[in-house]
Amino acid sequence: MQIHILCPFYRVHLLPTLIHYFEPMNINWHPIVGHDLQVSFNWEWVYPLKTDECSPTDQCYRKINDFIDTQQIIDDDYYGFLDDDSMYEPGFFDIIRQQTAKILFYSAYRGDSIPRDGSEPHPATTLKTRSLYDIRVCHVGFGMCILKGEIFKQTRFKNTHKWDDGRYMEELKSRFPNEIKILPDLYLLFNYFQPGRFTDKTKFLKPTWELPTIIS
Repeated sequence: MQIHILCPFYRVHLLPTLIHYFEPMNINWHPIVGHDLQVSFNWEWVYPLKTDECSPTDQCYRKINDFIDTQQIIDDDYYGFLDDDSMYEPGFFDIIRQQTAKILFYSAYRGDSIPRDGSEPHPATTLKTRSLYDIRVCHVGFGMCILKGEIFKQTRFKNTHKWDDGRYMEELKSRFPNEIKILPDLYLLFNYFQPGRFTDKTKFLKPTWELPTIIS
């Protein structure tokens, strides 16, 4: 069983940082890039996919659908989604490799501060996934589940609204409720590399978490 992380990728300046974090994790990273993005990926565990031209209204979900439509998906492998400025907590994949459930949900820590950089001001609050009730729009988001290829190949993201990630996860809950396992104490670090979001280690939920390291 291998782990594949699908990443709609456009923050080229974060490439060295993502490589720094992902390389020791023993995963397959799939950066999905726009047709006109010029970037090289020279690592044997990185499998880039270049999409056809995206319209200005396309969210990142279109890129995941392109992966589903064009790539081989292995039934027993795990597939997850990640924004290109987020990261997994230390030891995350050690826990994932112990699992057998077809769909895994976990929690997200969204930093300790709201950046004032003009971006959408996601609250610096924790999204805790404790039960199926918590799998709902505005409480789960992109990056908060990993699923077996057997399930993944049966799904597609809608591409009409920024909430389509939550709607996708609600659909997983509706279609496959008996295949879901929830890991409430396992965390995605949401927008980890966004300047001004992770600023005070004393506020972090776990002592093993560190401030982000940006590699130039």
